[in-house]
Amino acid sequence: MLVALEMDYYSEGYRTMHSNCVDLPMAGAAGFHQYENYFYYTFLYAVMMNWGEAADGDWVASRRSILNKLGLTLKVTEVLDAAGLLYAIRMNIDQQCPVVMIANYNDLFFLSQYRTVVDDHAVLITEYDSARRLIVIRENQLNKEVTLNVMKGEPFFKLQLTEELIADIWNKSNASFKEIRNYCYNKLFSVAKIGEPEVHSYLELVEDFVESNKNRSSHLIEAVERFNDNVSLMEGLNDANAIAVEFETMRRSYHGSAIIMFDIFEKALPWLSSHEEWGQIFGGFRDRYIKFRYHLISSFHADTLRRKLLPPDRIFQLTVEISQLDTELFSLLRKLLTHHHKERESHNAAQAWTNYAACAEVSADSEYSLDPETVCQASQAVNGRWENWVMDSWHSDTARPVHWLLLDLLKQRDILRVVIRHSPAPGYITMDYELQGSNDTEQWEQIAAVRNNESVLTVHEADGCSFRYIRLYITYPAQNDFQARIYELEVWGLPDITQASKI
Repeated sequence: MLVALEMDYYSEGYRTMHSNCVDLPMAGAAGFHQYENYFYYTFLYAVMMNWGEAADGDWVASRRSILNKLGLTLKVTEVLDAAGLLYAIRMNIDQQCPVVMIANYNDLFFLSQYRTVVDDHAVLITEYDSARRLIVIRENQLNKEVTLNVMKGEPFFKLQLTEELIADIWNKSNASFKEIRNYCYNKLFSVAKIGEPEVHSYLELVEDFVESNKNRSSHLIEAVERFNDNVSLMEGLNDANAIAVEFETMRRSYHGSAIIMFDIFEKALPWLSSHEEWGQIFGGFRDRYIKFRYHLISSFHADTLRRKLLPPDRIFQLTVEISQLDTELFSLLRKLLTHHHKERESHNAAQAWTNYAACAEVSADSEYSLDPETVCQASQAVNGRWENWVMDSWHSDTARPVHWLLLDLLKQRDILRVVIRHSPAPGYITMDYELQGSNDTEQWEQIAAVRNNESVLTVHEADGCSFRYIRLYITYPAQNDFQARIYELEVWGLPDITQASKI
């Protein structure tokens, strides 16, 4: 009998170059319990690698410190043999706990790194079939070359393996961990729910980040100060590939992590994409911050290969630059958060407006179905949420390039503004569309027409329009495919009682 834990593929998540091949599966396991946990975990891990106190501490304790903020914990099961391994896998899945099995690339025959890379990797296990003696894993390193140009993240594809193969991988990897990875030796990990989360939104996540880390020194400064010692340690290491691996780890810790952090900042403040002034300030600083780290680590790599030491004045200069950029980062975030709250307070204080779409009847030309029980329905585009694409967005099918989403506002309404929240993933933002209004669904009037859109959030003023029906008519759904993805369609106007008093 198949026992399965259903989780998202996270094709709009991150790649190994941004984090690592152990903590991304850990994030996926956290995401089983709540979709946004994947993004929360990767952000908190990125912060830990840059400022956190647990960055160089106990491996299990540091992951637990992240998961605890999400109302989760990292369970550790002692495993002594193959029979115990299979029992522990089944037991954890029965208890609704995704399994994270640490293995070695050198033993993972289904990956391109097989017998070429001696390094840790996490296998995420979410299903088992005791009758057929199968274990189903979710692997984000499959088809990396194929997904690189078409997906933002590295999806967790399913792969069926026999129990014997899983046991063989574990036995071989576990033998190598006895001397070099004691925290993995005879251990199987799983992620379990233990209580209520401390984090409830991206905004809370960023606010806590600013408050908790504003006075901490960056671990990147420590890496700069240790650079000459590390070069000396590598004097006897003539393997350029081994050095490259060391600096790839460093690049993930300080450059890839910065990409994740800025992505979460934008998720917390989605209005940045439509606010020209603040958007330019944020985008300019983001690019400068990330490029500085990329070039710094690249220069470190080159200097290490040349056995070139940094003079004291250069070390001092770099530490000052890193500190100044971090100071700018926290200062900018505080300003953005202040602006966000002022705008929200102003909006709430003057909230004589109402969103007619919240009570509208919604239809569409088509609806995308992940499986018979999971459909990205048209009604999800007006549910007031837009963070979970499976539960909170309308996706069309992919069979044709033209799609439409229709709102029946139940009676003719005076409309002031229409807001559209598109997919946040690059390559999947709605490109060309028309916003139309009608009172009979026969004659349509154009409210707005957009071509080559690049904004996640688009706002269209419609003062003076009066319609019962609003239609979003999409002629170019996305750069990467023919699927339309609308996370929310809002139609704002004055409440009926206000309109009646005006009349």
